[in-house]
Amino acid sequence: MAKSKRVIELMIAINQRKKFTARELADEFEVSIRTIMRDLQVLSELGVPLYTEYGPHGGYRVLRERQLPPITFSEQEAVAIFFAYQSLQHYGALPFAEESITALNKFYYYLPDDTKSKIDKMKQRVVFWTPKRQAPTPYLQSLLDAALQQQPMLILYDSKEGANQRTIQPIGVYSYNGYWYCPGYCFWKERYLLFRIDRVLSAEAAADGHRTVDLSGYSIMDWFKPPEEQPVITDEHIQIEAVLTSDGVRRCQWEAWNHTDMEVHEDGTGTVRMCIRPNEVDYFASYFLGFGPEVKVNQPAQLVELMQTLVARMAQLYAPSK
Repeated sequence: MAKSKRVIELMIAINQRKKFTARELADEFEVSIRTIMRDLQVLSELGVPLYTEYGPHGGYRVLRERQLPPITFSEQEAVAIFFAYQSLQHYGALPFAEESITALNKFYYYLPDDTKSKIDKMKQRVVFWTPKRQAPTPYLQSLLDAALQQQPMLILYDSKEGANQRTIQPIGVYSYNGYWYCPGYCFWKERYLLFRIDRVLSAEAAADGHRTVDLSGYSIMDWFKPPEEQPVITDEHIQIEAVLTSDGVRRCQWEAWNHTDMEVHEDGTGTVRMCIRPNEVDYFASYFLGFGPEVKVNQPAQLVELMQTLVARMAQLYAPSK
């Protein structure tokens, strides 16, 4: 086997292991220990973070910041990957902000000049726009790490009831319309809730021994499914029915939030039927009010009553002065 090919395969092999010895690698690659030692020296010079443990049970370990082996791309693949990274440029916060910048710069630096020129021209014609929000999200990374480790977090959350302390177990994080959100189980209210991360005023790991919920079978994408299709449901869901004009239908189709259960009729009008959680009633009251006369909510009664109250307050606000 050629040395260059062996070094690449060696990098792949050690990245897959927590610990290894030179003898194990020599036997696997059918070379001498001296050859493996030289190859490991080459990898170390290339930036692979190896360290040695001495003693009868010693060997090599790769530090957490592992280096990936070289990967070849076609020109179109390179452009596609560059713009996948480029799509993140307008986010005000990312859980891997510094890494995304260095990866993008590194990737661009090693491209051929003609490919760089192609990318430079496309940057003037293609943009992935996301509105930047000024609200800081200092605990974005902490909540993501807690979701990965299924670790409960003690947070101070600025809700409509005021700032209050609670313990949550994050499911994951997602971005929508420039804001970051974290759905998770709230041990205080004993149900699954959605938290806007810029409203998290502090966050730290919960005390040792705090109870947890098993979220191993629940992914962040499950959060977007209708409640009746979700693998974990603790709330009774509420059925919404709303009738839309043709303009309301177009508005719904244009919105980033997609009504998967919208029935469009032959005359262009439509009917939305969907399930929501009880804690989402306030949100959908404001959401449907934004459609003005292009939508009429028929059920549930509590949503209709809330919208009537909000409409009455608005009418009073804009009533002509006497």
